Amino acid sequence: MGRWDSDSNRWDDYGKEKQSTRDYKKIAKYVISGGFIIVAVVVLMVFIPRAGLSIEIQERGEAMNTLKTISIKINNNYPQELKNVIVQFGDNARNYSFGNLAPFSSIFVTPDNEELKFDKVIVSANNGEFKAVKYK
Repeated sequence: MGRWDSDSNRWDDYGKEKQSTRDYKKIAKYVISGGFIIVAVVVLMVFIPRAGLSIEIQERGEAMNTLKTISIKINNNYPQELKNVIVQFGDNARNYSFGNLAPFSSIFVTPDNEELKFDKVIVSANNGEFKAVKYK
């Protein structure tokens, strides 16, 4: 084998340089499939940590060390409706009933003035099947 044999696959039988053949349909299929897989992974990475019944406590004040407003945001990130949603500010406070909460929706709740010094928020739904507790 000489130095001329290393290039033998470059030329066809007629002495012309071979064209590299690429299957563009196959390449496009892999690119599109890969894109769908990447989108699915990103969606699942965003959705799974936020799934469930979550509570956010938002405190807003006008000046330092003065409390103006407390709002509690309750998120339903389940694909099913939550029935009989009950919110309670602390262990011995009264229950606030909000009825049903649609899938992927949220409500804002503000406690009464006498309940502003709560230590935790307890949310239960579906007659106690779902329960979430958030400490202040």
